[in-house]
Amino acid sequence: MGKKENPLAYNDIVEQIKDKADAVDVIGRVVKLRKAGRSWSGLCPFHSETDGSFHVYDDGHYHCFGCSANGDVIRFYERYYNLDFKAACERLGAEFGIDIDWGKGRDSAAEGRREALYRINADAANHYYKCIKKAGNPGLAYLLGRGVGAETIKAFGLGYADDGGRSFAQAVEGNKEKIRDAEEVGLLYAYGGGWRDRYRSRVMFPIVNTRGKVIGFGGRDLTGDPKAGKYINSRDSKAFSKGHNLYALYKAQQSIRERGFAVLVEGYMDAVALHMHGVTNAVAQLGTAFTPQQAKLLSRYTKNVVLALDSDASGRKAAEESGAILQEAGLKARVLVLEGAKDPDEFIRAFGREAFEDAASRALPLTEFRLLRLKEGYDTSGAEGLADYLKAAAALLGGLDPVEAEAYAKKLARETGVSETAIREQAERGRALGGAPPEDGRRGRADPAMRAESFDRLLVELLAYPLNAAAFLPRVMAQRHWFSDSVYAPILTAMNEAGFDASGEIDVAALRYLPAEEDQILLDAVLARAASPGAWSDRTFEELLRRAEIAILTKRSDELAEALRSGGDAEADVLTEMQELLKKIKQLETENRKAVS
Repeated sequence: MGKKENPLAYNDIVEQIKDKADAVDVIGRVVKLRKAGRSWSGLCPFHSETDGSFHVYDDGHYHCFGCSANGDVIRFYERYYNLDFKAACERLGAEFGIDIDWGKGRDSAAEGRREALYRINADAANHYYKCIKKAGNPGLAYLLGRGVGAETIKAFGLGYADDGGRSFAQAVEGNKEKIRDAEEVGLLYAYGGGWRDRYRSRVMFPIVNTRGKVIGFGGRDLTGDPKAGKYINSRDSKAFSKGHNLYALYKAQQSIRERGFAVLVEGYMDAVALHMHGVTNAVAQLGTAFTPQQAKLLSRYTKNVVLALDSDASGRKAAEESGAILQEAGLKARVLVLEGAKDPDEFIRAFGREAFEDAASRALPLTEFRLLRLKEGYDTSGAEGLADYLKAAAALLGGLDPVEAEAYAKKLARETGVSETAIREQAERGRALGGAPPEDGRRGRADPAMRAESFDRLLVELLAYPLNAAAFLPRVMAQRHWFSDSVYAPILTAMNEAGFDASGEIDVAALRYLPAEEDQILLDAVLARAASPGAWSDRTFEELLRRAEIAILTKRSDELAEALRSGGDAEADVLTEMQELLKKIKQLETENRKAVS
């Protein structure tokens, strides 16, 4: 007999889901939303429309004024994924790390412990803030010297931990619970039978989560002692994990949604300086290397990230590594190459917001940035150096998907005068020998199971059809879910919004307004395919749809085969699904053979 369900658990679980699953973030993964006054609007996924009558509100509910669909994120999952209430809750729970047990409610003890840690952090933040407001203290002098005024200090709750080592310890002295909590989060440590402050002679940066809770701190040393460490962060606890959070995201989240991209910087001061000058979509790493968990967190707010790290060699290396992590998480990464300053803080103070945003608009696609860094290691003024550079560049191209590799081969050929054929052959040779550099995890990259017929190439084929006859556009848009995690998503969107020329075909000139150069390069490949010979008929289009579906089903079949090899539960169910998939694949292949015979 299964565990008896507790009616109180339903309310607790719903509360946890609504607490963690922001409706704009969750629904925005499958519906393209745009800011529209006090709500976010898009095309309703529950009925066919072109007016954008579907609205999502910040209080957590959605409503369609066309078909009257409405509800919260749980109801959205029920309808969109055809689930019942419990299954929708369990899927959301799995996505947001919520332990769902229908036999009990929220783990009140664990929640209460976490809230206690939040409270002690808030107490500490208030204490440090009061300390920095005292005239003449080194923390205030440091911030004022960096151009950070009272308004910004208040907005970010910046503080100061004095050099005495007992300031906060004295503030909680006599309260055993607070001392215990402060020790757990790393604010205090035991010393000589008493307690001492961990943070001394430091400017304090409170780290606030997206719910407005103070979860930890970063402390910037003011003594200059190399043994002290320039920055120290809170230790990991039930309230804080530095690899899973981003500084200033609490303030930046709305701006990121509205502007369509995030600016990722390395340091606390970089983020503060950018916000102070009006670049309010900036967030910072927490003093460690960028992590996949931080990339996943960013993906809840945007698919586009501009990396604005330090301009030295280590900063450029970090940009490559962070960019690869972002792309692995399905985000599009571009790199801002700073000139005339060592970091974003110095740049924006020297040149201002307009110069920074202009530089950000010209940030390089990650592959182009990697090629630029590669070129810096060669003397390309001579034939030998140029040849060595192109061999290395071709090896890099060998790690990309074929469409992107072809686009960059064209670009290299234009820049160097070496034939595109030679560059492509070198890239293919590197790929065949296994000598290509590690894959950069680019979004939309075909899985190994799809390499026999690159899924990216199939998407290019699909995009080429409306460029030959606009009548195909609605039929391609019907498959827009195939493009949602692909590098070609911006091109499909641009096609749908471009309008038509005098002949009734898609206005190709309007497509040239794609903002990123990377998109323009990919568009060139699509236009080249559309200009090449082809039947471009209803019959070939239907055949293409079947080929794409075969690729998707093949990928799923391979995933199930891997699950069987690794063992696990429900083996019979997996085998049944595999049989159904293989049956469907065989059917589609038969239909395609009949269509071409």
